Parts: sequence; structure tokens; C-alpha cells
Amino acid sequence: MTADKVVIDYDMLDGVRGSIAAIIAELKDAPERSHDAAGAIDQPFEQAQLQALAAEFRGSWEPKREDLIASLEDVSRRIGDVIDSYLGLDRWF
Repeated sequence: MTADKVVIDYDMLDGVRGSIAAIIAELKDAPERSHDAAGAIDQPFEQAQLQALAAEFRGSWEPKREDLIASLEDVSRRIGDVIDSYLGLDRWF
């Protein structure tokens, strides 16, 4: 079985790359929002546990968030490479 041609949906790939860019922007803004959330919790019923747990989560999430951003940036670059490569081939043929 052989394939006669490869069909690349550039609009779909570009849309995925745009969605990834939006996700990255949200992740980069996350520290500010998580700090706001921990502060907004305050001390319900004069218990500091929930506020402390939110702050602990923020501290644990930070390295994972940075790894996720780096991975998504890599995926976005690879999608760009695919688009550029196939556009180049389309111009060639």
C-alpha cells in the first residue's frame, strides 16, 4: 500500500499553534492568579489551613508549570517546523 500524496491542513495546524500560544499565556499568568486566590481565601472560621494549603499547592505547581510551558513551546516550534517544511515542499512541487 502506498500513499499518493500527503494532505496538510495548514489552517488546522495554525489554529492548534494559536491555541497552544493562548495556553502558554494563561500558564505564564498563573502565578499572579494563584497568589490572588491564596490571598482571597483568607482564614475561614479563623482556620489558616486552607490558605496554607493553597500556598503549598502554588509552590508545588510552579516547577511543573514551568516544565509544561517549555514542553508546549517545543510543540509549538515543531508545529511551525512542519508548516514551514510542507509549505516549502508545496512551493517545490
